[in-house]
Amino acid sequence: VNAHVMWKKRLCAYVDGSSEENLDPTVVGTDNQCALGKWIYGEGQQFKDLPDFETVRLQHAEFHQQAGEIVRLVHSADKTAAAEILHGHYSKTSEILKHQILRLYGKVV
Repeated sequence: VNAHVMWKKRLCAYVDGSSEENLDPTVVGTDNQCALGKWIYGEGQQFKDLPDFETVRLQHAEFHQQAGEIVRLVHSADKTAAAEILHGHYSKTSEILKHQILRLYGKVV
């Protein structure tokens, strides 16, 4: 959860130009590169039959797709569109994902 909350801070800095990172939209947009993604496609597979697991997997993929799009828009110098996604749909997706992760966590521990 904390790692995904930090993504919003990283993306805010990326959009406003204060980040020193050089993010790759292809990597950011891929849902199996972060710790949660590695768990989902690795040892988390033991929980794949739980409905909450599939919900988290799908929401997590959407989270990364949107993050990748934000980075692509910054690279194409469309920071206005990037900020709209960041503070709109991405923020909603991030909040939903956070709650879904916590719900799934409660079922698998």
